[in-house]
Amino acid sequence: MWILLGLFGLLSVLLVWSFLYRDANTYESGNPPPLTQAPAPLPIKPDVRPDDPARGSADKNAVVITEFADYSCLYCRASEPEIQTVLRENKDVRQVWRDMPVVSESPAGMLAASAGRCANEQGHFWEMHDALMSSPQLDSPTINQLAKNIGLSTSAFSDCLASGKFVPSIQQDIEIAREHDLTGAPTFFIGKNVLTGYVTAADLRWAILKARLGQ
Repeated sequence: MWILLGLFGLLSVLLVWSFLYRDANTYESGNPPPLTQAPAPLPIKPDVRPDDPARGSADKNAVVITEFADYSCLYCRASEPEIQTVLRENKDVRQVWRDMPVVSESPAGMLAASAGRCANEQGHFWEMHDALMSSPQLDSPTINQLAKNIGLSTSAFSDCLASGKFVPSIQQDIEIAREHDLTGAPTFFIGKNVLTGYVTAADLRWAILKARLGQ
């Protein structure tokens, strides 16, 4: 009997505590306020440098697509045909490439970025760029074969790639991207517009049109 009374008393205390707690944590709307999270800052475009690889229109008034990307990134690869379509359609557009390999996800991205820079030393950046974007593998033997296929001096290229001479400058570019709040690859800057992730030709056309209008 005393045990039952004790249990009844304990339940009563718990019910009262539950009521008081609910009352203290209920607001006029009847629900606790939603948890809020500060929005991520928008990426800021780093300055385009004279030696950044570029193709398309050389006109000073050209609409510039500055792309920060990783050769091993699936979204970057999927966006590549869309970019090339837009470049063929628009003779007043220039594409600028900036390396942003996501090393933690795929070390192949750093190797491929180095390959692009080694090819650039021989004046064949874009041929290597296009070959890397379409290659099913991005290991050293495959990349050296790509260099041979596009007519590079294979000995100079393989020495350059094996030396890792461009790794420090690529790492600096990754840090520049972070400092400008770039958090995903690919990221495109087109005039005042920022596009992140996979893009279609339609996305790019719309951003180019707005850039022409100064928007």
